[in-house]
Amino acid sequence: SIMSGCMGFVVGWNSPSIVILMSEGSPIPVTESSVSTLVAIVAVGHMLAPLINTMIVDKFGRKNTLLLSGLPVIVSWSLIVIASSIWELYAARFLAGISLGLFICVFPMYIGEVSSPDTRGIGGSMMTIVYNIGILLTFIIAPYLSLSSMAAAFLAVSIVFVIVFWFMPESPYFLAMSNRTDEAEEVLERLRGKADVSEELQAIVESLSRSEKESAKGRGLRDVFASRANLKALLSIAMFSATQYFGGFFTIQAYGQLIFKSISNVMSDYVINVAIGVTQVVSTVVTTLLVDKFGRRPLILVAGVSCAISNLAIGLYFFAGEYVHVDVLSLSWIPFVASIVLVFMFNCLLCLQVILMSEIFATEIKAISTCAVSMIAGFLATLGTKLYIWVAITLAYGHSLPFLFYAAAVAACTAIILRVTPETRGKTFAEIQLELKK
Repeated sequence: SIMSGCMGFVVGWNSPSIVILMSEGSPIPVTESSVSTLVAIVAVGHMLAPLINTMIVDKFGRKNTLLLSGLPVIVSWSLIVIASSIWELYAARFLAGISLGLFICVFPMYIGEVSSPDTRGIGGSMMTIVYNIGILLTFIIAPYLSLSSMAAAFLAVSIVFVIVFWFMPESPYFLAMSNRTDEAEEVLERLRGKADVSEELQAIVESLSRSEKESAKGRGLRDVFASRANLKALLSIAMFSATQYFGGFFTIQAYGQLIFKSISNVMSDYVINVAIGVTQVVSTVVTTLLVDKFGRRPLILVAGVSCAISNLAIGLYFFAGEYVHVDVLSLSWIPFVASIVLVFMFNCLLCLQVILMSEIFATEIKAISTCAVSMIAGFLATLGTKLYIWVAITLAYGHSLPFLFYAAAVAACTAIILRVTPETRGKTFAEIQLELKK
């Protein structure tokens, strides 16, 4: 959970820091182009992280890979503390992206493998809750601290994570994969709080055995495309990533304060940004309470449709002001309310993505699949970050066209997700794989 908060700091840093860097009193001179690059370079690091992950996650384990993911972010905050040029910020954010990418690859895998079927939903949701709390804290404290002071605070928390996580157990699935069944049994006893875990251990061993039989060579990228189940799982999670970076949420998260300056007659852009952060936390808590009660698919449908409608409302508001030249100041509450709904509902999707990543990938291709998804997400984030500034500001088309596109993109992605994703609530990994093969 501490690492989730650290990754929240990484993502939350963008919006308030960009406003500081683009102000007249900026400690480091920047341009619009360098700012978009600063945001995008996190995604570049994110995209490269899976290459590191594939080499170590099945060799050294989930726990050790997560420990490693804490090191680049520690160096990143250290660089920001002493930064005096944009190039130092580029290096810092690139390293932060590597940590973020490693975390996204491994943490859902770790949570899925240490949790029981009944608690996987809560485990994935708790990760997202703490992640969003990290973003919210960044939004709250940013105006009161310098960039270096804020980085120093986040550096301290990152160091605490590495120290605390050292004492966490390794995944029983990884231990069983490594023929360390005695250690796997000890970990299961510790995690479940009971002495007899032989039934669950046997289920893990049998699941791994079936996976090995179905994929004799085991863990190559071609195995992801070798079966209908694997392909459907990859497509499902990839579509979740597409909604994140081409569904309006990432734009609001990265450039929120810049966008909200144009509707600041409702309230200050700072207050709106904090309201967005609070909404992210609340929505994740609500999803945590609902995901194991109503299931994954109904929540995907409701959240996806709501996100599409919210993007449409924001796009039409800006379109009326930018192209129809209607005085929309009195209607500034529309993009504010729509943004709150968008963030609330998208966080439901984000929480569901984390849960499903821990559930629907077969064990033998879980490492390579999560890495492939992380690379896809990094590419989409890089593209989406640069395109928004290019279309909205550089080409001066305004905010309307991107958000209208987001509405269509979210609707299409939601339809695809529902088409390929089975209900996973309360099911074992073996049962989920059978559903995916249908």
